[in-house]
Amino acid sequence: MHAHTQVGIRQNTANRTSTHQYLQNEGHTIEGVQAGWSNPSDPESKCLYNLYTSDYESHKNRNPPRVSGTLEWFLNHEKYRHWRQEKESSLLWVSADPGCGKSVLASFLVDELKSPVSQSELPGTVCFFFFKDDDEQQKNSTFALSALLHQLFTAKSSLIKHAMEEFKGKGEKFTKELGVLWRIFTAAATDPGCGNVICIIDGLDECEESTRNELIKFLVSIYLPANCTARNTDETFLKFVLTSRPYGFIEEQFARLPTIRLKAEEQIPAINVDIELVINAEVKALGKHKLVKGADRTFLWVSLILKILKDPQPTSESELHEILNNIPSDLDAIYEKVLRGSREPQKAKIILQIVVAATRPLTLNEMDIALAIRPGHKSIEDLKPNRLFIQNIVKDICGLFVKIIDSKIYLIHQTAKEFLIKHLSTTIPTTEMWKHSLCPIESSLTLAKSCIYYLLFTVFETHPLVLSSTIPTLESQQQIYRYTEEHVFLDYAAKHWATHVLEAKIWEEQEISSSALEVLDSGSRRLLTWFLVYQTAINHNFCYPKNVTSLTIASYIGHDAAVQQLIGKGADVNGRDDLYGSALNAAAISEHHNIVKMLLNRGAIIYLFGSEYKDLIVYCSL
Repeated sequence: MHAHTQVGIRQNTANRTSTHQYLQNEGHTIEGVQAGWSNPSDPESKCLYNLYTSDYESHKNRNPPRVSGTLEWFLNHEKYRHWRQEKESSLLWVSADPGCGKSVLASFLVDELKSPVSQSELPGTVCFFFFKDDDEQQKNSTFALSALLHQLFTAKSSLIKHAMEEFKGKGEKFTKELGVLWRIFTAAATDPGCGNVICIIDGLDECEESTRNELIKFLVSIYLPANCTARNTDETFLKFVLTSRPYGFIEEQFARLPTIRLKAEEQIPAINVDIELVINAEVKALGKHKLVKGADRTFLWVSLILKILKDPQPTSESELHEILNNIPSDLDAIYEKVLRGSREPQKAKIILQIVVAATRPLTLNEMDIALAIRPGHKSIEDLKPNRLFIQNIVKDICGLFVKIIDSKIYLIHQTAKEFLIKHLSTTIPTTEMWKHSLCPIESSLTLAKSCIYYLLFTVFETHPLVLSSTIPTLESQQQIYRYTEEHVFLDYAAKHWATHVLEAKIWEEQEISSSALEVLDSGSRRLLTWFLVYQTAINHNFCYPKNVTSLTIASYIGHDAAVQQLIGKGADVNGRDDLYGSALNAAAISEHHNIVKMLLNRGAIIYLFGSEYKDLIVYCSL
């Protein structure tokens, strides 16, 4: 028997919002889940539920409100007024330099366009999304379109019909296909029953490259004069406002729409007026002139200086004069000054390594555990001597470099991450202590170790997560939710340790690679515990296996070195389990082509639909 088949079914590993976050964000309690909300029975509700892939409301609320009187220049700018007043579909791209308040502007616009006064003049469903490079839920266009659709369908429930065919055919996987989401969005937004739609998308430059390019291509295609996809009907229109840094690669992609850009980076007099308003609202007359004169024309610079002035508050005019006379002239100088003032620079470095490496912002409790854990720790009790109770001291250690919002730790700004990280292309030497001081591989290694040591806690072996059903049910969702609530760092460690291990290239270090193999040990009950939690980030409707092999899991998560080591230790390449049947199948489904070839070269037999195919010819798309 001979057959030709192509190995590979795409598997998206983007992090999904946890059950707990779903409950909080939608105003539900665990009792609400028990009433059936988390697993709605009708297809439309299930579809809407699966579109809620990110906490878009809290992402917007990370931004401070505008100071009264600021941004009036924007509201009165001819390009914004034209975009707002014309009763037809249109797109406005607002570009501005780092730290100039783009996200504050976008957040203000969302609120302003939703206000009763604005709705009486420009009625429409207002949808939004805020890209951020520090959160996996905020840096991919599939999350953006899912958020826009969730808001649109929540406001106009009849429009969800445009998503039902894809949802019925693919389940939640349709939320991971950008082209599919875009087709659904344009179909819904141009539906005669939709009404006007107004979308605000902030931080386009912080979206990862491939999906950003696709999103821009989609946007350009519908606003070209020759295209009528987004053009207004007699009664409705589709409008977008996008913000980003003034990067050339974005400008090139929008080049076919030459009249849509508002260059905020050229509005220096207007921005200076706003900066002075911010200063006037915060500082005594004594220091205003120096701040206005010294500012590098960014709100971020001013906000950091204002915080320096307040922490601690000057006790005399002479002390205030001394601070003002030594104000750093640019952001890099401020960042260096803040971190040089840390009373524990080594702990500050570890905290910052974890913050920049994390695939989503860590909670204070998660950070406390990640910092305290050491090799050999086997329980939370073992951590007690090292725990910092970080909520009380993180600001003392890192100063203004970090901020805490809703008990989660963030860097003060995207420019802070750019200041810290040393890229391979960074060749210019620096005399600064902190600038470009963090190596991405070392940062990932720090967090990888924390995750691995946590997953090796004894409790996950002696009291593992055991589900009452092998299929997703209300009860099994509750069980996972309660278990991860009880074990604070498990949600992060289980879902992201594999990513950090790959980034850190740990397999060259004997000690940590041995610990990683323990995490993959199918002879331990901890393997299924973390893997069940891991799967909730990948496939919300995943059937829970009761029997898996170490080789299958290593193949599934794409760890070539682990697969090689496991085979070298005698793992059966044709071992069977109830996850995907075999390690070869798991590697193929996840499109890990190198592992597929490795397994085939080691004699793996293709196992499909319960039968073996020893002479099946397999072609891999490489």
